[in-house]
Amino acid sequence: MSDLLVALSKAFATPEHAPLTWRGGQPTYLLIHGFLGTPAEWRPLAEQLHGRGAAVIAPLLPGFGERLAELPAMTLDSWLQHLEEIALTIPDPRALVIVGFSFGGTLAIHLAARLQPATLVLLAPFSRLPLPRIYQVLLPLLKRVSSGPQPFARINFEDPILQETLVRWNPLLDLQNPVIRAQLRSLRVPWRLVHQLGQAAALARKRARAISTRVIIVHGQNDSTVPVRDSYHLAKYFPTPPLIYTLKGDHQLIRPEHPAFPFVCQVLLELQGEYQL
Repeated sequence: MSDLLVALSKAFATPEHAPLTWRGGQPTYLLIHGFLGTPAEWRPLAEQLHGRGAAVIAPLLPGFGERLAELPAMTLDSWLQHLEEIALTIPDPRALVIVGFSFGGTLAIHLAARLQPATLVLLAPFSRLPLPRIYQVLLPLLKRVSSGPQPFARINFEDPILQETLVRWNPLLDLQNPVIRAQLRSLRVPWRLVHQLGQAAALARKRARAISTRVIIVHGQNDSTVPVRDSYHLAKYFPTPPLIYTLKGDHQLIRPEHPAFPFVCQVLLELQGEYQL
């Protein structure tokens, strides 16, 4: 696994994947990317927010981007410690808007429970590990006795949507290359990492109970990565019911070509307007 990750990490050593810290006025938007994502996925949205005068921070989480080879060793504490260090640089949590996409939404909940920001915005938040119950029960054992599942072992590499998705994420993942196909077929995700993701989601649901701030959830109706029903289930954990918007489209809400992207921009820009009265 490490050889493939080392090779893939090289494709992320370009400026668009680097952390963003764009200073400005109020509020400060803290944008937390998804699993296997980088700050590059936030750039179109960040440019609109910063263009209106707001401060924008989009960190690169440990174990992602050019540090992808370190991913198997990462823990929930690794990610939260990094985010908390960044949060210490923000002078006023009352003028902080935390925005989390997918797995970034999981981490955003953890962070919001500690900081109580002005607003928490969750975009297709990951809140439940999509594994059969028996696997979830056995995870603590599996992470000690097994090297992990092979998510690409039975995937149809002829699927044009899959080809486009993988190349868009990392240009080295050319599925026409038989070597790349073989490496992906044999790729194992450590059970230990799967366990960390499951723990992060489970603890996020519990910590949602401590969030007293305003919460907004946006989810795509056709999301096959994180089912929209998960957001409705997650909403039950917050003391004050979140505003939930379900819109047409799949999981990738923060891509400009997504039908919900204009709405996501509108929601965040309206929050910014509260500080410009």
